[in-house]
Amino acid sequence: KNDLLGKIAPEWILRDVNNNTISLKDLKSKVLVIQFTGIGCGPCHASISFLKKLVNENIGKDFEFISIETWSNNIKGIERYCKTNGLTYKFLISDKDVTKNYQIDAVPVFYVLDRDRIIRKIIRGYREENTDKEIREAVRSLI
Repeated sequence: KNDLLGKIAPEWILRDVNNNTISLKDLKSKVLVIQFTGIGCGPCHASISFLKKLVNENIGKDFEFISIETWSNNIKGIERYCKTNGLTYKFLISDKDVTKNYQIDAVPVFYVLDRDRIIRKIIRGYREENTDKEIREAVRSLI
């Protein structure tokens, strides 16, 4: 059981495939959705189409989405994955501490955070219509 719901999200500083450093505190949006993912995960891959739509639907709103890779640290493989799938959102590479602090034992897991970085919703797994609806409702309730 994840006991982070309703608590402040653990801080992190991670790198993207271009070796840029991004921390949780750098992200200032009113609503932040974080997906913990694995590039070899079928349900994670199935969620990409929805996630791209979610990002596009919220352009101009105080919203941000990022994905955090938990399975691989192969930069070339992750770069290829991002390019092949046309990812336009931030795609960061996790470390053991972040994976542990967010209690990630399977992927995908979606965290919906408010402006104060309180975790308002945690969604485990991905089932196309159900998960899409759950994430959209959580985002709408906070924007």
